[in-house]
Amino acid sequence: MIIEPNRRRRTRIFRAFAGAVVIVMVGAMVASGLTLPAFSLTGDATPTTRPTPTAMTAAASERAAPTAALPSPSPTAAPIPTADAHGCFPPPAGTVPATVASHGSRTEKQVALTFDDGTNPDNVHRILGVLYDAKVNATFFPTGRSVQLFPDVWKAVAGAGYPIANHTYSHQSLKGLCYQLQLAELLHEERVLDGLGLTMLPVMRPPYEEFDDETRFAVSAAGESHVVLWDVDTMDWTGLSVSAIVNRAVAGRSGSIVLMHTSPGNTANALRTIIGRYRARGFTFVTVGQMLGVQGAVPFP
Repeated sequence: MIIEPNRRRRTRIFRAFAGAVVIVMVGAMVASGLTLPAFSLTGDATPTTRPTPTAMTAAASERAAPTAALPSPSPTAAPIPTADAHGCFPPPAGTVPATVASHGSRTEKQVALTFDDGTNPDNVHRILGVLYDAKVNATFFPTGRSVQLFPDVWKAVAGAGYPIANHTYSHQSLKGLCYQLQLAELLHEERVLDGLGLTMLPVMRPPYEEFDDETRFAVSAAGESHVVLWDVDTMDWTGLSVSAIVNRAVAGRSGSIVLMHTSPGNTANALRTIIGRYRARGFTFVTVGQMLGVQGAVPFP
């Protein structure tokens, strides 16, 4: 019989058809990006492992990966100032120089009497007595060394309500010294007064009227607002007579700052006449602080 050959032929045709279908399906699945497990056309299943996951796209990888922490930038170190040939450093950046003043307002009939140095304690007491009896405001500029040598005298001056301002510690010329050395002179006197419990009027007077830009920066760094000069110089330190001192002292006008010293005996002798002459002209006496708008002690407000 020929039935068996026909059956075999139909079986071959079926397998060929099934194989074609499988090939088409596999091609479609591959085109779509799927990975197929292994299988047998004969129907004998072979154990397979799970397919390896395909790599993520770059965008998905960026979303999934944790963001690495960026290192914090190191703080920029401040530049170190450069010392000059003498080993001194410049004033700190941003320091505002102190104001230089040789007089006050020219519209008010006020005069400021000032007394420098303080090396003659007996004369300081005489000057203080005249001022206090006459109820006259004035300002003292002793050196720190003088205050250190005669602390009781300067406690008496402060106790009477008179302002004491900076005239450096040693009375050396500041001009030409580097900023640090000038500042040291000013701070030294401040420490002397502070050690005695005395409050300093925050202004200074340069010895010999000698100062420079470094002085103004040092004064500001010391916490003082003004470099105080004068527009009337009695020249009393040169040994002038009483009448000569009086004539020079009363030459002031509105806003004048009068320079005198505590050492010459004739200064104390001339003081009552100087006060009388100014009062006769309608002047009032103010401290340097009152004249320049600087807060400080005032014996007779």
